[in-house]
Amino acid sequence: MVRRGIWRAIWVAAAAFAGQAALAQTGDGGTTAAPVTEIREPQDRDAQDRAFAADFDRFLDTAMARFPSVPALSVAVVRGGAPVFVGAKGRADVEGGVAATADTPFYIASSTKAFVGTALARLEARGTIDLDWTMHELAPDIAFAPEIRADQISLRDLLSHRHGLAGDAMAFRLAYSGDYDAAVLERLLAGLTPDAATPAGTFRYGNIGYNVAALLIERRTGLRWQDAVEAELLTPLGMTGTLAEGLAERGARPAVAAPYSGGERVYLTKVDQTMHAAGGMVASANDMARWLALQLADRGAIAEAAAAARKPVATLDSAFGPFRRTGYGLGWYSGLFEGGTLYHAFGSFAGARAHVSVQPDIGLGVAATANDDGAGFRLVDLAALYAYDWYRLGAAEAETRATAQLDALATQWAKQVEKVAAQRAERAARVSQLSLPPAAYAGDYCNADYGMIRVAPRGTQIDLAMGRLRGVTEAGTDPDTVRAELIPGQGEIFRFAVAGGVATAIEAFGSRFDRCMDRGGSVTPPPATP
Repeated sequence: MVRRGIWRAIWVAAAAFAGQAALAQTGDGGTTAAPVTEIREPQDRDAQDRAFAADFDRFLDTAMARFPSVPALSVAVVRGGAPVFVGAKGRADVEGGVAATADTPFYIASSTKAFVGTALARLEARGTIDLDWTMHELAPDIAFAPEIRADQISLRDLLSHRHGLAGDAMAFRLAYSGDYDAAVLERLLAGLTPDAATPAGTFRYGNIGYNVAALLIERRTGLRWQDAVEAELLTPLGMTGTLAEGLAERGARPAVAAPYSGGERVYLTKVDQTMHAAGGMVASANDMARWLALQLADRGAIAEAAAAARKPVATLDSAFGPFRRTGYGLGWYSGLFEGGTLYHAFGSFAGARAHVSVQPDIGLGVAATANDDGAGFRLVDLAALYAYDWYRLGAAEAETRATAQLDALATQWAKQVEKVAAQRAERAARVSQLSLPPAAYAGDYCNADYGMIRVAPRGTQIDLAMGRLRGVTEAGTDPDTVRAELIPGQGEIFRFAVAGGVATAIEAFGSRFDRCMDRGGSVTPPPATP
């Protein structure tokens, strides 16, 4: 439905970092037994941690200096359950001159899934819910399409992305447009269809599983996912600066870091209406240190739930840069990393990127966030690699690797900036493909699944809006088409159908939007006459 942002491609397409060991795996998606690379404990562990903190601080300064388009980085590193570095660099709000601190909340996007999965594992341990409840058991009054096998798809399947469901419109409304109410979500829930490309039982990452699970649990128990996370995790862990709602009611607390992309401020910010179970939390470095400490704890009811959430449910065979992915639990990927198992929960959104990982074998965890989806998209991973390399290989080798990685990123980033500039110049030189005056396209266009697109003339151009999304259009390449980035960094083509001197419909997001009708069956607002 929605294509990846142009900045994200720089990391996805990049080769694995220099010096990373080859990762063996078995044919069934599990990792082979391998000796864990242990951290050599010095006689004075505190002195070692202080040395790391000083070196890591210098690394962050170097990284920020080399990539001035990145406004801020926020990082927590925890070793053996205790923080060894917690801090932030740069600006939470460049225009406002607001410095980022260890208390500044950053949007963590899909890293939210690990919180939701852990909270639900805690509720199951207490007997409040059963992760083996099926969709049919949770909503017996909904006539789900027989093809989705609602009597077989469980909460565990939904949370581990092996449900085989398609629900792009619901995910779009919850994460981006915010154009929904309870009735709309209920209708979209009942209208779920099977994913033809990924049948049930096959792993395919996305947001819809968590969206559906949260709706079904609330429907069955009355418990919202936000309340479950608050009660089961945030309150007992003392994560007072972490929020899943109430973003507009922060009072004297630090403001959420503003989003940027390659040095440009992103207009789209998160509000309560677009904070959802698959990506709906903001958290500070101080609070993420508490979250990492939980993952490294070996006793206590919440620690047991955290371990249960990390345990793989689905199997897969992929990688994200140097991070192997052979399993997925309840919000956590897992895979072999330098001889041990690394669990990670990453997240990204327009103007935001989060890296959260733990390696319990060696008692180390890192949470790094950036309010940037440009070079910051990569820097959070480089920060994590520096921490793991420093403790595993020593300061000198960590520095050598980090220098090579920063050099490689600088080269890739320069090429990406040049490419994006060329693409923008090419689009700016295009001639309008609209066959009618802008006023002939104005009006509201409706689709039962995706909602409404509002088209308004602006000089010789037209503007588009969908709920919280908005964008100025650029010329398309085909007749009566325009291009717009309603979601920053993700261009979409909008194709108008024209008849009788006016536009009658729009094709976008793989769907058709017809002129909206009022209750009397009339087009509203009426199409303008050129």
